[in-house]
Amino acid sequence: MPVVVKKTLGNLLQDEHNNYYELVSFFLDSDISNLEKEKKATYLLNDELDKIQLDKISLPHHPQDIKESYKNENQIVGQCYQDYLNRRKAGSEREYFKNVGQAFEFLIKVAPVKKVDGSWLYSLMKYWSDPVFHDLILIYLEELGLGQAKANHVCIYDNLLRKLGLEDFELFLEDEYYHQPAIQLALAYAPPVFIPEIIGFNLGYEQLPLHLLITNYELKELGIDAKYFNLHITIDNLDNGHAHKSFKVFENIYKKYKDKEAFMEKVKRGYALNQQGISSVHIIKNLNLENLVHAILKRKALVGQWVHNDQQEIGCKTINQWLTNPQEIGSFIDQLVEKKWIKLNCNPEESVFWRMISHAEGKMYGVFTPAERQIIHDWMGGEQHASKVLPYKNNLSKVEPLQDYLFRHMLDEQLQNLQAKVDQTDRFELKFCKLMPFLAPEFHHQGIGLWSTRKYAELLFPYLTVPAR
Repeated sequence: MPVVVKKTLGNLLQDEHNNYYELVSFFLDSDISNLEKEKKATYLLNDELDKIQLDKISLPHHPQDIKESYKNENQIVGQCYQDYLNRRKAGSEREYFKNVGQAFEFLIKVAPVKKVDGSWLYSLMKYWSDPVFHDLILIYLEELGLGQAKANHVCIYDNLLRKLGLEDFELFLEDEYYHQPAIQLALAYAPPVFIPEIIGFNLGYEQLPLHLLITNYELKELGIDAKYFNLHITIDNLDNGHAHKSFKVFENIYKKYKDKEAFMEKVKRGYALNQQGISSVHIIKNLNLENLVHAILKRKALVGQWVHNDQQEIGCKTINQWLTNPQEIGSFIDQLVEKKWIKLNCNPEESVFWRMISHAEGKMYGVFTPAERQIIHDWMGGEQHASKVLPYKNNLSKVEPLQDYLFRHMLDEQLQNLQAKVDQTDRFELKFCKLMPFLAPEFHHQGIGLWSTRKYAELLFPYLTVPAR
């Protein structure tokens, strides 16, 4: 292991892991062994589980009560969604995203957790020989699209961000947005003692929430591809989808567990891990384009502080002086508003600043990406003048779609070696051992991971797949 990696590992194992971004990076680092990841996962999960108050967890104590509770909750969600649709049909406005910029902000802030989708089940892949885990293994493989890039959840979300020009915006995010992803990745590398917690976590995560239904509806209205969200509505159902499979595994393992009280306590704590970190609902309720605009301008200030004309003063300072200290961006914006360079709640075309960054002849044209301009536009436009539908929706249809052939023809030496090793061994268990490392969260959405997923699924569930090749 490289010295730098050893040093990073040592620091992470000794600190109080208050930097969740580093933890996520640690678990996604393919140069760090699974053994070291398991150690860190144990440390992190024990710490997170110790924070949970068992008496405040709403999950019922008996399997039958849980099943009834889920049915009731499903009905309530369905009725609430119908009420939402009725309000919309009666003429009410969107309730989550008032404009495209807000939708962009949401997609940026949920990205860290979407990019590790399903990862908490990875640690169960080694139990392929035990049929009791097959439903959870199948859930994980389906999260991975059964090895098809166009159905792999991480590929789909990455592709959405790429098409919208949002792939670099995670640099703006505070550390708290990586809290829940760190937990999910810790579960991905958790030792067997945490199996009940993984089952509990999965029970909570596979339920269909109201916010997912409304998000899917409103993104479509705005002209944004909602495939990722729609996919979760169809597969996470209580009838025969992931929610059903999750409950079936829970019931089967509950029956086999000798100490049912201890089992249920661990399941409940795992279920409660869903609530750690920032939720989608919290993100939606706290959308704030102004803060995001500040973050965009702060980043621009780092590279633009020396390139402006020092003769132009705004509020007794030159633009270069303002940009020298990114922490003063808020005050700088206030000055731009006061001097009428920015006119809020008006057509952005009335603002000098907007014309400078959006018109081909503008002095700052090309400094901001289309996505950054969209966010700035909708912040300036406010209720009346923000974009109600994605302006470049039609252009996105010309973007090359995500296709499996992109990965089939990018066979690197590592993948060719893996294919040869798997083909040359006749032992079933050895095939799985060789494939499993590439189904890990850091690999499964890459070419070698997609092929490995197809091969793994072909071996364990041959009725589901087209043979890997």
